[in-house]
Amino acid sequence: MHVMDIENSVCVCDPNANTNKRQRQPALLGDHPPEYAGPQGGYGHYDDTYGPPPPPTHYEGRRMGPPIGRGRGGPRYGGAQYGHGPPPPDYNAHADSPVVMVYGLEPNKINADRLFNIFCLYGNVERVKFMKSKPGAAMVEMGDCYAVDRAISHLNNNMLFGQKLNVCVSKQQAIMPGQSYQLEDGSCSFKDFHGNRNNRFTTAEQAAKNRIQQPSNVLHFFNSQPDSTVEVFTQICDELGIKSPTSVKLFTGKSERSSSGLLEWESVNDAMEALALINHFQMKNPSGPYPYTLKLCFSTAQHAN
Repeated sequence: MHVMDIENSVCVCDPNANTNKRQRQPALLGDHPPEYAGPQGGYGHYDDTYGPPPPPTHYEGRRMGPPIGRGRGGPRYGGAQYGHGPPPPDYNAHADSPVVMVYGLEPNKINADRLFNIFCLYGNVERVKFMKSKPGAAMVEMGDCYAVDRAISHLNNNMLFGQKLNVCVSKQQAIMPGQSYQLEDGSCSFKDFHGNRNNRFTTAEQAAKNRIQQPSNVLHFFNSQPDSTVEVFTQICDELGIKSPTSVKLFTGKSERSSSGLLEWESVNDAMEALALINHFQMKNPSGPYPYTLKLCFSTAQHAN
């Protein structure tokens, strides 16, 4: 079986390991959610054990610098092609912690890599830690509070492996490794993703390319092997034990070095499962020793064809 790309990730099972000795990068905004209310908002679903009530709208986040391109002389980015664009100059993150709590996870089907594959669409993922005392719950430390806002407003109340996710702010300011244990699939309950090359908000230019979208049943794929076909994606899905896409559209003329296109599933839940398992899948390179790292994100298209 192929394995996900985990280069530069650290699975720490040593309770004495101290991974806090690192420099957190300044916030890279990408796009921000247009609103925080409604059924997708995670600011009314707190567990008192892990998260306080939401801060007031004028609250200044403590863990991030000003938005990239604002106040530092950098170029502005975002705009209609990337969703809702950057916030106004006086915008501050609503979350007062870079850590989110995620409830409603299926213990038999989820692990740190699969959570990373979902949350990395909304900001850099620093660490993931599952809660032994609370089956189906995990903590995800994002790169900054803006990423927490985006993750909550886009992922809360969505379905994954047939269960509704509850995503809310944690009162913890960082994840400490603590006592790790083995998950159902044998992987470690704690993983450090700081510096992982699959994080997508590492530079301003990289962050600007991210299309921040609500989960949908259509995924945009890129950096796929050049000769990708419908059969290739069907084979990957069969290997991982998930539903195959109902429709596949290959973009032509984009690049000779890799391929891109759209993958459509019957439901948002099916697409979420595919994102968790297939994002960063290692595809064989027929002309070289290094595999292609398949990358996925939600598409603005309603259908693949």
